[in-house]
Amino acid sequence: MVSSRAMTPQAARVGKKLVIIESPIESEEDRSPSPSSASESSLSSLTSEVPIARKIPKPSGEAGRPGRGGYNLQDQLGWSNEEFKTMKRFVHKEIKKRLDLTKCRSLQERKAMEVIRDLAITKFPDLNDFEDCWPVLDLIQLRLKYTLSKCRKDRNAQEERAKAGKKSKRPEND
Repeated sequence: MVSSRAMTPQAARVGKKLVIIESPIESEEDRSPSPSSASESSLSSLTSEVPIARKIPKPSGEAGRPGRGGYNLQDQLGWSNEEFKTMKRFVHKEIKKRLDLTKCRSLQERKAMEVIRDLAITKFPDLNDFEDCWPVLDLIQLRLKYTLSKCRKDRNAQEERAKAGKKSKRPEND
């Protein structure tokens, strides 16, 4: 007889981490013994009753915007301040080494971002608990957003200085 169990995701805190697990929900039919279920092996149902650990999904919204529908990345990770800073420094160093700091994330080489993600997972195995390693992708996006903005400001400042320099060097008509 085929069981009509439904799977519903449940959130469970493991230490400071949030882990999503699926647990079977039994129907009335599953709880009452039937003549055919007596012949089934009790071991065959064990695998369906063991909760299946799922990776932590990315929260809705954008990292770094907790007051505007987003979330705080460090809070979502549940890591200590020192662990988070160490991982952030590592990712920033790899970004500087492998990506173009004058381009946004969508214009970056996909392979280079995958290398950063894989290196981060190797150094910080807990990142493997997150779907598609979204914390690293969020850090990449936040860093590139910052460096691109800084690059634009620097470029605008240079243009302003150049304009000011041209104005002061104009010959005066007597």
